[in-house]
Amino acid sequence: MWLRILPALSVVGLLGGCAGATHQLPLVDQTSLESAKGELASAPGKPSRHRASDSEVHTAVDTAVRRIRPAATELCLEMRLGVCEWNIVVSNDHSLNASAGANGTITINRGIVEYAANEEEIAMVVGHEIGHQAANHRAGGQRNAAVGAVIGGVLMGILGAVASARRPSRGSITAQSVASGASIGATLGHLSYSKEQEREADYLSALILYRAGVDLDKARGFLVTMARASGHKETGTLDTHPAGPERLAAWDKAVQEIRASNGAVPKETR
Repeated sequence: MWLRILPALSVVGLLGGCAGATHQLPLVDQTSLESAKGELASAPGKPSRHRASDSEVHTAVDTAVRRIRPAATELCLEMRLGVCEWNIVVSNDHSLNASAGANGTITINRGIVEYAANEEEIAMVVGHEIGHQAANHRAGGQRNAAVGAVIGGVLMGILGAVASARRPSRGSITAQSVASGASIGATLGHLSYSKEQEREADYLSALILYRAGVDLDKARGFLVTMARASGHKETGTLDTHPAGPERLAAWDKAVQEIRASNGAVPKETR
């Protein structure tokens, strides 16, 4: 039965992927992708983390935020999609991660500062999380997960009912199938949406940095660092982020488009 279920549930992922970004993003061609792969292949191994005091970490994040906040606020208000007031906090987590939470909360792990080579790279990460807030990705992801749950539950419920048609426990099997399908559908829907959200957040980060006068080439270095840290070369179905080469190539395409348009907001997808 699973051979029939999985192709059906793949529809959920396709729906999520098509609805992820709120703006039209430039396509990544194979030439750009191969170029990014070549660059990363020639880069050294895993990046190293430099220790920083609490004061140094907070100062670095605060400086980056002050540098881009006016441009970020202007862009967010221009977009009129999401949250434009942000509470940016620093976590003691040493990992290479940051997140956008409820009510405009943005968390920057101290690991971001400890792996960053310069202020521009920190600004790129802050801009990325602001991009999630400005595009209202949190609400969009929740909607897509809900849709995926419904589709998955219906598909699995039908298949479960068919498979157990002549069994006394048909009702129980069908109910379990619905619950399993809803769980799988929600996960697939959210994951597909997440990759599109990440691509858009990178684009909006580049746009914010461009408007703020931040060197985009210096900021780009953090994508290389993250790609070196992850080691992933291909984007998988269950990945929440595009793999390093794809993300780096997409950033280069975004920067090219942003410079050509002098920092204009791309057209919305709907």
